[in-house]
Amino acid sequence: MKKNGKNIFSCSECGYQSIRWLGKCPDCGGWNTFIEEVISRVGKKAAPFSPPKRISEIEDEEFARTPTTIGEFDRISGGGIVYGSLLLLAGEPGVGKSTLVLTIAGKISMQGKKVLYISAEESSNQVKMRAERLGIVSENLYILSTTEMTFVRDALEKLKPHFVMVDSIQTIFDPELPTTPGSVTQVRENAGFFLNYAKTRGCSIFLVGHITKEGIIAGPKVLEHVVDVVLYFEGEMKSNMRILRATKNRFGSTMEIGVFSMEENGLTEIPEASSLFLPDLKNTLPGAVIFPSQEGSRTILIEIQSLVTPTYYGVPKRSVAGLDYNRASLVTAVLEKKLRFSLNSYDVYFNTGGGLRIFEPAADLAIAMSCISSLKERQLIEQCVVMGEIALTGEIRPVSQVNQRIRESGRLGFSKAVVPEGNLREIREKSAQIYPVRWIKEAMDILLKI
Repeated sequence: MKKNGKNIFSCSECGYQSIRWLGKCPDCGGWNTFIEEVISRVGKKAAPFSPPKRISEIEDEEFARTPTTIGEFDRISGGGIVYGSLLLLAGEPGVGKSTLVLTIAGKISMQGKKVLYISAEESSNQVKMRAERLGIVSENLYILSTTEMTFVRDALEKLKPHFVMVDSIQTIFDPELPTTPGSVTQVRENAGFFLNYAKTRGCSIFLVGHITKEGIIAGPKVLEHVVDVVLYFEGEMKSNMRILRATKNRFGSTMEIGVFSMEENGLTEIPEASSLFLPDLKNTLPGAVIFPSQEGSRTILIEIQSLVTPTYYGVPKRSVAGLDYNRASLVTAVLEKKLRFSLNSYDVYFNTGGGLRIFEPAADLAIAMSCISSLKERQLIEQCVVMGEIALTGEIRPVSQVNQRIRESGRLGFSKAVVPEGNLREIREKSAQIYPVRWIKEAMDILLKI
């Protein structure tokens, strides 16, 4: 192997670089993921020097946005797409990424903006067929079907669009780089070109990205660092429900989610999603607890389900779907230590109704009560929501935005709420009967009357 400093080895999973080949990546732990790549010899022009300024001398600049008229997307982005921003959308194959991006392109082009849709995975006829199915008819929407960066640069210089959609960044390749399409170098260099073009021309660019089998965005980690917004499009393949979630947003909140339904004519917005994940049954069943999840400015009521059943193996099974596995393990450990429940001879299954994922610690108390309810085969009191973070000591800690959670729960017919005692002073809502609890034992006595 030549040691001329022109070759480098990059991990195809995380982008870690080394001057020599390694069997195991020291960053992500992947085996046999290093591939040899040639460093580009093309020199880049240096940006003009800008002397440092006092922070008081910097003028305030308000971001100019273009609303897409898609309410659920505008909720995520903070009101629309910012001029000169670089956005990255990732998701499972077949979840509807291309449909979402093409819908956004059509909505923007109908506002008189010039939009270039670069399709590196489908032909122009395929994109047109999808556009007709979505009802997109606009003279300002241009389609370019190519995989070569040379043609992309020419099209950008000739058309000078206001918005660019790239589907997808992993299939675009630059023939000047002696590496295969989708390699770390290709993705990094091409993303760098789009970043520079977006910032210097004031053009907003939407990149569609693939994800690996582990659920992370394929390519180097620098791809997520350089973009302004990272969006994940989630959904079960056998369900029409789709969730759009922002994990990074330089121009807005990362706590909001957008809810869509995949129909024959495209994506349909679901602005009223508060009760979408609630069960149809009016009577409370053992092992089921209603938790008011707070997703940014939106409260969504979700049923947390548990099933505790005797194990037939030497080691009891723990299965978690839709919840943080570590938080669920913490809750079961607190139940064993503080309430003397022996779960070492039971298999425990946790699930969320509707497939929505919950990551906030405020769901701890609901998880614990559903587990005890299934273990004792006792149903909770009816029309009651449960919220609270459980400490390792068994104490129930306060949650955020408690008034909004109670207000939305009362609007949907839940007249009772178990809340942490620490939230009692800030509660102003009178729409529900409040049960303040400080310890997990108090919550169990109120909800299950054991």
